[in-house]
Amino acid sequence: MLQYFDVTRDAPWFPQVKALYESAFPANERIPIKHLLDDKIKREFWAFFDKGEGDNGTVPKFCGFSNSISHGDITNIVYFAVVPELRSRGYGSQILQAIRRQHPDTRIVVDIEVEEDSKDAEELERRNRRRDFYQRNGFDAAPVEYHWQGEHYRLLSAGGTVTEKEFRDFWKEILKDIPGAKYP
Repeated sequence: MLQYFDVTRDAPWFPQVKALYESAFPANERIPIKHLLDDKIKREFWAFFDKGEGDNGTVPKFCGFSNSISHGDITNIVYFAVVPELRSRGYGSQILQAIRRQHPDTRIVVDIEVEEDSKDAEELERRNRRRDFYQRNGFDAAPVEYHWQGEHYRLLSAGGTVTEKEFRDFWKEILKDIPGAKYP
């Protein structure tokens, strides 16, 4: 069973989270990590640990992180990554389950890069694996696509679909007090 803790700049696991964030997401898909830590937008920024791994089960092993925003009955998982050497071991599914437990009555959305836009076979394979992972975990395509920071995204949702208007209204509300912020 995974445990999770808030990510703060002072947390002992912050360097691990930051390194995974920077390695898991291309520069054009990241925002400065300081924005994930500030309180202008209420985010859930969690580091996940497996207590059963490590030194005879006594030292929890860092497995990954999630960063999500909730408003109304929508929770948007903005960033989510599992440590590369731990992928395909069920940790990603456990992280999604933990988020769902915290938000049982919300529609949970994630975005993925549109598969058709991949530039080569290796990238297409990564995008297809990502889509298949979310589908195995109960996410279905929502009728929403958008462009952000030079990338084309498709929305997937679990717990019910989200319309384009709902998605745009969600981001307008989240970013309303941040001057110059652009929503999808």
